[in-house]
Amino acid sequence: MSSPLTRPTWTPAQAAALHGIRTTIGAFKPTFGQAESLAERARVPSEGIPEGIHISCELAPPSPQIPASIHSTSIQPDQVPIFFYTDGPSESFADAKKDIKVILHLHGGGNVSGHPTEQRFMAFFSRILRALGKKSSALGSSAPIIAAPSRRLATVADNLFPAALQDIFSAYHHLILKGFAAESITITGDSAGGNSALVLTYIISQSTLPMPGRVALFSPDADLTYASHTSIPHDIIPLSTYKACSSQYLGNFPADDPLASGVLIPFTASWPKTLVMTGTADNVAESSRRIVSGIQKAGGIAELVEYTDLTHAWWMFSQIFPQSEDGLERLAAFVYN
Repeated sequence: MSSPLTRPTWTPAQAAALHGIRTTIGAFKPTFGQAESLAERARVPSEGIPEGIHISCELAPPSPQIPASIHSTSIQPDQVPIFFYTDGPSESFADAKKDIKVILHLHGGGNVSGHPTEQRFMAFFSRILRALGKKSSALGSSAPIIAAPSRRLATVADNLFPAALQDIFSAYHHLILKGFAAESITITGDSAGGNSALVLTYIISQSTLPMPGRVALFSPDADLTYASHTSIPHDIIPLSTYKACSSQYLGNFPADDPLASGVLIPFTASWPKTLVMTGTADNVAESSRRIVSGIQKAGGIAELVEYTDLTHAWWMFSQIFPQSEDGLERLAAFVYN
């Protein structure tokens, strides 16, 4: 009888690698009481940048058009560092062109950890740019750009909900003010960032800003009530970790509100085209299914891709799951379709 911590399709090497990751993540506990300063969050790394990738940072001002739904008497909008990833010098998009495809990516980490210039995200963004670059070159289009905001993390009281949502709304507004066409922007996110990508799109629909052209999500953690999820022991992140991070992020805000849980958004037929990718060995895969079903029932266009026996964070593990490259190719085709 096989162990519950492996799957029939996994090789011994895959099972061993995932066991190591599972053990490491299982020891994770969200911290509280410390937060990086704005200057620290805006620092561009001097080493570890993948070959051929250029990174720059801009400080986006707080948007003056933040909707009332994410106003707070105790948490005020702040400047937001946005990291731009390109395969050429940043001057190449100083004067934004309407045909430039922009990926506005919201990173994972449970809203309590992560940064756009962490090694794992730099490698991930490099792979995304490579996949997008193949498509843009074939079409003779301008080189794509990834814009990755460093939103406030819920590790101190001043950064709890809705601080992160204020930040990502300001980041999107900044892209519009720079001259990028909304229809050329794809809002993407992984894990908790996937939920944030959904909620951001919903917030934009409540504002005077134009809606983005597309939304693409990697295994979004989008039901912070966790009522619809059944524990999958061979995943690398236990449900208890998701719950602890989400509880810290929300503070006193209810998890059963669409601003907290993207699966509860009242989707409409005008919702942007959406691509959702997940794995069947993922503890939060049900969120992906509910999102796509909700959009389709409302008359919108959404596609669900489920990879057999892939765990959470499969998109980061190209060395373990070759299917992750297929996911990036699907993203590129979706962006340029």
